Amino acid sequence: MKIRMWLVPFSLSVALLLINSCEKRGCGTTNISKTNGHESHNMGENCMNCHKSGGEGKGCFLAAGTVYNNAGISIYANATIRLYSQPNGAGSVVATIQGDAKGNFYTTDNIDFGNGLYPSVTNSSGQTSYMSSTISTGACSSCHGVSQAKISTL
Repeated sequence: MKIRMWLVPFSLSVALLLINSCEKRGCGTTNISKTNGHESHNMGENCMNCHKSGGEGKGCFLAAGTVYNNAGISIYANATIRLYSQPNGAGSVVATIQGDAKGNFYTTDNIDFGNGLYPSVTNSSGQTSYMSSTISTGACSSCHGVSQAKISTL
């Protein structure tokens, strides 16, 4: 049986392509927003549609969304999102996520939603808005901007 020499480089190229694709789609990739960051995209869309196991996005997000100004028209850059164990900022802070310059926030860090967490959004002036109901998932844009008002600052 004769091996065709062109087949070896072709097979290696296919193997490398598959390895790189799996790395991009793997949940083991860290991807966390930061103040003044410009890495994000697709503002207002449900980030978890792509940033999930087997998805096209880099890393699997545990919480993500977009913050808008108080009129809900334009994005609000560099907000801070906190997830509390009790309503209105009471209890302990379970997670803090920095929003980026494009208004998006996201994290691949593990978050224990337990029996539910209470989100807050703080703007650059230190004003904070609290969500009165609990969340059990961090796919914020799956409700906000769809069946609920957009996430906004004061």
